[in-house]
Amino acid sequence: MKLKHYIPSVILTVLLVFALVGTTGVLLVQHVLLNADTFATVTEEQALADKAYASLESYFKARENSTGIPKEVFLDAIDKEALQEGIAGSTKQAFDYLHGRSDSFALTMDFTEMEASVRAFFEDYADTNGYAKDEIYEQKIADVTAGAEDKILFTVDTFKFSVMYQNGWLQKAKPYMKYLSPAAVGCVVVTLLLLLMLVLLHRKQGAHLCYWAGLAALIAGLLLLAPCVYVTATDYFSGFVIKDPQIFAAVLGCLDLFTHRAMTAAVVMTVLGVVLLVLFGVLLHLQKPEPDTK
Repeated sequence: MKLKHYIPSVILTVLLVFALVGTTGVLLVQHVLLNADTFATVTEEQALADKAYASLESYFKARENSTGIPKEVFLDAIDKEALQEGIAGSTKQAFDYLHGRSDSFALTMDFTEMEASVRAFFEDYADTNGYAKDEIYEQKIADVTAGAEDKILFTVDTFKFSVMYQNGWLQKAKPYMKYLSPAAVGCVVVTLLLLLMLVLLHRKQGAHLCYWAGLAALIAGLLLLAPCVYVTATDYFSGFVIKDPQIFAAVLGCLDLFTHRAMTAAVVMTVLGVVLLVLFGVLLHLQKPEPDTK
């Protein structure tokens, strides 16, 4: 290879490595880390609705000893399916806010059935014990209902979007969401332009094109693969100190899913690089002139 082609090839390959890493990173953030479907997958894989129900069951059972209100008054009206919908609703409402489809984030659920169950319990209790259904009675129902609703909303907000909203983190992230798609497009365009420049540089030497493109893909894949392998091999995220098992499962599930998707992308890129390098060797061998045996 001529020197005038070698130096530009090295520069373009280095730039292409960073372009491939950057493109993959942006696409992973856009389509995995900041995608509502990811949270739905984690909710299903980590059985977060079951964990939420277990948490509420434990809470209302403990409350039963102090308030005398059976846990069934609440839990019979809020089943696992409703909690699953609540978790999904939390995610949808948060991403609606982040993408500008709503002006604010306020987690809500349909508590009509539970409110009726609480009122039925108090009415039965008042009729049995002869308590007057006055303002104090109504206030007690309202307080018990509000307390139960707050606890359920806090529990189904597994990914703690409400906490992030209250602390202003969602508000800070919202303006940057609109830049994700342009950033992804920009990274892809830059990557394609660098590849095109390599193609033009080696338009008469297809084997060398395979070498430099394959080298870039291999290095980029290994750069992405190394941290993924380390995190997976050491079970790094399991060392996080999160006392709530439900929140721990949610956080760990998101991080593990992101790592697995990143590892998949890195493996694909690494394999592609190896294939191109092998192809380079084959083409180079085919281009060698046969020795003169005469």
